[in-house]
Amino acid sequence: MSQARPKASASGKDAGTTESAGEDVAETTRLYQLLADNAREMVSRHDFDLTFLYASPAASRVLGFTPEDLVGHRLDDLVHSDDLAGLVSCFALARDSDQPQSTLFRIRAPDRSWRWCEAFLRAAGDDLSEIHATIHDITKYKQIEKAIERVAKEWRGTFDSARDAIIMLDRHARVVRVNRATTRFLQCEFSDLLGRDLLSVIDQYLALDDPFGISEAWSSATQSRHDVKLRDQTWVRSSIDPVTDSQGDVTGAVLFISDITVEKKSEFKLRDTLEQLRNLSSHLQVVREEERKSIAREVHDELGHALTALKMDIAWLTKQVTGQGEELVRRAQSMTNMVDQTIATVRRISTELRPPILDDLGLVAALEWLLEDYGTRTGITTTLALPDVPDPVTGEQASTIFRIVQEALTNVARHADASRVDVKWAQDDQEITLTIDDDGRGFDSKHDDHREKFGLLGIAERARDLGGVLEIDSKRNQGTTLQIRFPRQVAT
Repeated sequence: MSQARPKASASGKDAGTTESAGEDVAETTRLYQLLADNAREMVSRHDFDLTFLYASPAASRVLGFTPEDLVGHRLDDLVHSDDLAGLVSCFALARDSDQPQSTLFRIRAPDRSWRWCEAFLRAAGDDLSEIHATIHDITKYKQIEKAIERVAKEWRGTFDSARDAIIMLDRHARVVRVNRATTRFLQCEFSDLLGRDLLSVIDQYLALDDPFGISEAWSSATQSRHDVKLRDQTWVRSSIDPVTDSQGDVTGAVLFISDITVEKKSEFKLRDTLEQLRNLSSHLQVVREEERKSIAREVHDELGHALTALKMDIAWLTKQVTGQGEELVRRAQSMTNMVDQTIATVRRISTELRPPILDDLGLVAALEWLLEDYGTRTGITTTLALPDVPDPVTGEQASTIFRIVQEALTNVARHADASRVDVKWAQDDQEITLTIDDDGRGFDSKHDDHREKFGLLGIAERARDLGGVLEIDSKRNQGTTLQIRFPRQVAT
C-alpha cells in the first residue's frame, strides 16, 4: 500500500511567496542601482527636507561634487537663492502628487561657478517617503539660449530703430513683421498690416499698383530694385529680396523702402546743371566756330590783300633798282621771298581756323582735303569711305562732323604712333555711324580711365551736340576704333 504524499501547510506556502517577493525586490533594487550607477544623468534620492540619501556617480560630472560629498547634505544648501523657492515648491508637489514634477535651478559647483540644472522629481519608496530625482546639466543650453536672446534683442533693437521701412513677408506675400519706420511711412498701426497681402496694403496706403516689383520678384525669384515717386512728391527706393528654398521656390521675402527725396532732388539739380553746362558748351562751340570763320575770313581777305599789295610794290621797286647795284636787287628779292612765305603762312593759319572748302564745297570735299593734308604732314596712310554722305550736309552739323574727324586725327598723331587711319561713313534709315579706325598702340578701353583724355572728351561732347554717342573700342597694341552714332535726321 502506497504512502500518501503529505499536503503542504499554509504556512509553507506563505513562506514561499514571501521569499519570491523578496527576490523580486532585490532584483529590482539591483537593476535600479545598475541603471543609476551607469546613467549619464545624475540620479539621486532625497527625504522630504531635500537631504541627499543617495547620489549616483554622475554627480561628479553634473554637479561637480562626488556622491560622498553630497550624501547627508541638503540640496537647497547649494541652490541659488533666486531658484530656491521654485525647487522647494517642486519637491512639495512631487510629495503630494502621484505625477512627476520638473524644475530648473542653478547650483554652485566646487569651482564657485553656477551650473544650470533641470530636475525631474517623483515620490518613491514603499510608503512614498522619498523623492527620487533625475538631474541634467543644461548649462551649455542655457548659455546658448542666453546668446540667442541677446542676439534677438539686438536684432529687434536694430530692426525697430532702422530709418528704412522693413517689411517681412511669408510665401504668399503676406506681411508677417514690420518695423516702426514702416508704420510711420504708411501712417498706420501694426495691427493694420500684419497678416495682410502686401499688394493690398500698398494699394490702400499708397494708391499705387505694385510699384516695388513684388510680382516680378516672386515670379523670377530674383532681387528687384525700383525708384518710385509718390503722390506727395516724395521719392523712395525699394529693394525686395526673395528667400528661396533648395528647389528655388520663394518661401518669403524682405522689402526695404528708403526715403531718397533729398538724394533725388540733388540728382535732378545736378542733371539740370549738367544740361546747362552742355548747352553752354554747345553754344560756345558754335560761337567759337563763328569766330574762327570770321577771323579766317579777315586774315585771308585783309592780310592776304595787304600782303599781295606789298608784294606788288616790292616787285615795282625791284624793277626800279635794277642796274643800280647788286645789293639792292638782292635785298629786294629777299623781301619778295619773305612776303611769299608770309602769304603762305597766312593761308595756312586761315585754313586751319576754318577751311574755306567746308563752306564752299561742303563736308565731303572738306574731309577729303583734311585727310590728304593730314597724310602729307604726318606720313600716315589715310583712307576715306564716304559713299552715302547726304548732300549737302551744311551748317553746324557739317562743322561738328568735320571737327570730330579733325580732333580724332590729331589724337592719332599725338598718341597712337599709327601707320594707318581709316575714316568710314555708314547709314541706314534711322542712324548714321561715323567710324575712325587706326592701327596704333591703343589702350585698355575697359579699364583705363579715358575720361581724362581731353581729346576724347571733346569728341564725346560734339557727338552729344549731334544727338548721338561716342563708343570707344581699344586694346593695347591693337589700335583704336571710335564710333560716333547719331540720328540720321540731324544731318539732313
